[in-house]
Amino acid sequence: MKSFKFFQRLVAAPYLLALLGLLLPLFNVSCADDVIAEPSFYEVASGLNLEESLKEPALSYLKKMEDGNPAALEKFKAVMPEFPQVQPVHHLYGIAGALVLAAMFAWLAPFGFWATLGSLSVGLLSMVSLWALLSQVVAMCEAIGMKLLTVNPAQGIYCASALILIGTAMNLAVIVRPIVAEMKERKKKNKK
Repeated sequence: MKSFKFFQRLVAAPYLLALLGLLLPLFNVSCADDVIAEPSFYEVASGLNLEESLKEPALSYLKKMEDGNPAALEKFKAVMPEFPQVQPVHHLYGIAGALVLAAMFAWLAPFGFWATLGSLSVGLLSMVSLWALLSQVVAMCEAIGMKLLTVNPAQGIYCASALILIGTAMNLAVIVRPIVAEMKERKKKNKK
């Protein structure tokens, strides 16, 4: 029983490690197979400055567009009003908070079934929110009209998702184990 309570508390670890995974680049923005930006969690949450974050040759293309192509510049400003500053995505801080909350619920799991369910649901919601963010970035690139830009998930989103799924599996084990133990007890009683 003590080892099970320890396991219940250990479920918090993947959720906390997922926070470290968010320090890695969340996604890659590529242009013609060259990675031109790899923003991290903090850069996206606080507002990315394209002039500082873009790599060459995209940075020189951006400068040329600002100087010589007002129609393209207007298209960028229609999608990003504060161009070259990308609007901050503050709900990423909420995702980090949700991971901390999932870890706290997992830590409280020995005190009640509700905590395990809370940890499970908040963890999964944070993962779904991360992937929804990625789809928003893809939609933003499509709205700009840059068909050469591709957005792909990077190490940060994969790492955080894998760790959240590990936490989910551990939470499911915490839910299922007492049920299996109860079924075994019933079988033993029925055999007698």
